[in-house]
Amino acid sequence: MPVTLDEIIFEHRNKNYGAYELRKTYTSTVNRAMWIGITLFSALFITSYIFAHQKDKEEKVTIVELNPGLIKPDEIPPVEPLPEPEPPREVERARTIQYVAPEVVQNTEEEIPPPTPEEMETAVISTATTPGEDATSIITEAPPAIAPPVETKIAEVEDENKEFITVEVNPSFVGGTSELYKFLGKTLQYPSAAQRNNVGGRVYMSFVIEKDGSITDVKVVKGVGFGLDEEATRVVKLMPKWIPGKQNGRNVRVRFTLPVTFKLE
Repeated sequence: MPVTLDEIIFEHRNKNYGAYELRKTYTSTVNRAMWIGITLFSALFITSYIFAHQKDKEEKVTIVELNPGLIKPDEIPPVEPLPEPEPPREVERARTIQYVAPEVVQNTEEEIPPPTPEEMETAVISTATTPGEDATSIITEAPPAIAPPVETKIAEVEDENKEFITVEVNPSFVGGTSELYKFLGKTLQYPSAAQRNNVGGRVYMSFVIEKDGSITDVKVVKGVGFGLDEEATRVVKLMPKWIPGKQNGRNVRVRFTLPVTFKLE
């Protein structure tokens, strides 16, 4: 028996592993697969050929002629003529009498002579003449005098603790705005948290300047964070007394808003 290439390759190797058997049956396996493929391809080709030829056959079309019967329209009944209107009846006229409007005639009244000056001195002027005593002998009493109404003014009581937003004389820092900036520059300390994060900005503070100029009710209206709000609050509370605002010539409480700017250089 001649020695094949597979025997040489698998000499001293495990032939039961499976690779040896595959190499041995490789040729027969390929031939079997080829013939199966040829068979399937041929069957597919023949089937498509038969189907195409069957589709090309012309279908017979039968034409059926329909002869519908004529439908007679419904007979319309004749329109009856309208009856002629009756002639208008003559209305009998009633008897009439002419009416003459009565004429308006002015009445002739007796002319009353005007009173003499002597009669007017002892009588009261009126629209008619009536008998009575002389006017000089009648004592008439004057109506009682009515005192004019007394106007009472209600004193307006203003709330002593009222907060004003706008006043006639605004409150001011002692020494002016320049002194206020100097105070803020000396007192403010930049928070370390804001320095580390390179944060700056403007903190809007709101507070009340009392009648004596002291600072109360300190609030942060708009903050930045990172310790800047707390530092601005601390400095505002340390401010000295301001010159208080005035309304109607007296000191009043005024709500004031101050922007405090933090900037890294």
